[in-house]
Amino acid sequence: MKFKITLALLFTLFLSVLISCNSSTKSNTTSTTNTTTSTVENTDSYTSKMTKSDKKKYYDNSDNVVYEIKYKPDGFKLRTASSTLIWKVKLYDDKVKISDNEENLNPYEIKLSDIYKAKLVKNNETLAKTSYSLESKQQSLTSETDAQPEFFKTPYSPSLLVNKIHGIPTDQKQILIKELKAKGY
Repeated sequence: MKFKITLALLFTLFLSVLISCNSSTKSNTTSTTNTTTSTVENTDSYTSKMTKSDKKKYYDNSDNVVYEIKYKPDGFKLRTASSTLIWKVKLYDDKVKISDNEENLNPYEIKLSDIYKAKLVKNNETLAKTSYSLESKQQSLTSETDAQPEFFKTPYSPSLLVNKIHGIPTDQKQILIKELKAKGY
């Protein structure tokens, strides 16, 4: 019995260390020669819980349902607490489509072009790009509207391109990114 308790404590400690090592940092280039580094603020104040095998609910600090995720074999939907569609996400081997309608009309697309490169496209126009440097272990995000690229010290994730979609509230972006990362994007 003592061995099982000790083993459980060690496993919990191991998981705690893994989770703390998985935090990411973000750095902004302030000029062509100077770089400042700061920690990315985690503004995700929601907790989540699977309520059915194909549904996850996100709760605010008062334990009210704010959003829900409805999983499908080829993607998922981000919906309001009353199950109204906000974003539909469809997953493919070489791209991700994100739209605000059931028919997936006029979607944003994250197109995977290489093992460490992807771009955000809408209506055949490239809005942003991301790439990863194995040497510096940094992911960069660039767009036409940014004066300087953003750099993230984090494992490569094309889902970070969701940050470059204008019109999506920050909390919804964070949920979409979290769900896409869980799916391997």
